[in-house]
Amino acid sequence: MARFAILMYEDDGAWAALPPARQQELYALYGAYVEGLRSRGAFVAGHSLGGPAVRLVGGAGGEVRVDPDPATTNVLTGWFVVEAPDAVAAVELAKGCPALLHGERVVVRPTGHGG
Repeated sequence: MARFAILMYEDDGAWAALPPARQQELYALYGAYVEGLRSRGAFVAGHSLGGPAVRLVGGAGGEVRVDPDPATTNVLTGWFVVEAPDAVAAVELAKGCPALLHGERVVVRPTGHGG
């Protein structure tokens, strides 16, 4: 079995714009999604991410600075790591992610550097 990251992204605080009742419904769906992954033996880890984020930028000379204007688009909001036999199976697992029900994008990537 290989491991894959399921990464969830949103733009412009879409989650915060949802009514609290809808957020609660979605929390329940996320819980059911994780339980489904566990029942298949696919769940490894996962967590939501809070904000605000601090973005660091490294320069060519090794200096590091804080970006004063972090992006509000393409924000990573959470992740799961799953085990699947291949990328096709991992994508099938990701299709059930509740992030897709409230306008987020989901990206599936193999973990590690390969080779």
